[in-house]
Amino acid sequence: MFLDKTEEILIKTRRNIFGQNAGGSPSLFSGNGLDFKELREYDIGDDVRKINWKVTAKAQRPFVNLFNEERELNILVVFMVSGSIYFGTKRFKQELMAEILALLSYSSIKNDDRLSTLFFSDKEELFMPPTKKMGTLHITLEKALGMNPLEHVSDYEALVHYVNERVKRRSLIFVVGDFYGDIDLSLLNKHELFAVMVRDRFEEDPKLLGEMELVDPDTMAQQELMLSAPVLKAYEKELQRHDAQLQTHFEQHRIRYTKIYTDEEPFVKLSNLFRH
Repeated sequence: MFLDKTEEILIKTRRNIFGQNAGGSPSLFSGNGLDFKELREYDIGDDVRKINWKVTAKAQRPFVNLFNEERELNILVVFMVSGSIYFGTKRFKQELMAEILALLSYSSIKNDDRLSTLFFSDKEELFMPPTKKMGTLHITLEKALGMNPLEHVSDYEALVHYVNERVKRRSLIFVVGDFYGDIDLSLLNKHELFAVMVRDRFEEDPKLLGEMELVDPDTMAQQELMLSAPVLKAYEKELQRHDAQLQTHFEQHRIRYTKIYTDEEPFVKLSNLFRH
């Protein structure tokens, strides 16, 4: 079953990337120039994210970092494992995350970049060291589709500590998960970060009323609850507060982000993320 789904996602991935990049490099992204070259005074139209704030403060006029553009990138794709990804009305979030993993990984390798893959809950579940071999994608995709995420909890603080200890070279880091809980990625600021949020629309607008037996997928604890309109309204309000706080965090720390629902095509959302 998982082998069939693996091949299905790989075929779809190749079709998306090559179909949308006819005549160009078969990749979602190309060299972003992480290799520092020199400083130059800011000019109109320069990317404000490349402003060197220390030099700017000392010189009292803006300077930007220039990089060697044509070089291989160090790319880390992080698959956040938690019980909550074992859910979906159109398809499970776990399957959508596997397709996102395939798109990012395939694009990295075809772009001749160094790809690392990390499956992480509150600890390392699997780490694939830097490689340019396409065979690695089969291993990681089968892992993403075949693993049982129930009774696992995503710990983003533990992830930050792990990455800072393990990843020494400046990298493009893609964190793929549903982003629930306390999240602070600011200590990964030496890297260029992308947050890919995976959600199901039912999570944000549940249509449930009456007495329900609910199961916490992180712990498998069961609880009977009476779900009423006021309870659901309070839930929706709290989730909106959580996501607004998360969005503010991303913007404050220049973390690019996108949200992809289980009824959407990830290639389109990822392409838009890189264009902007």
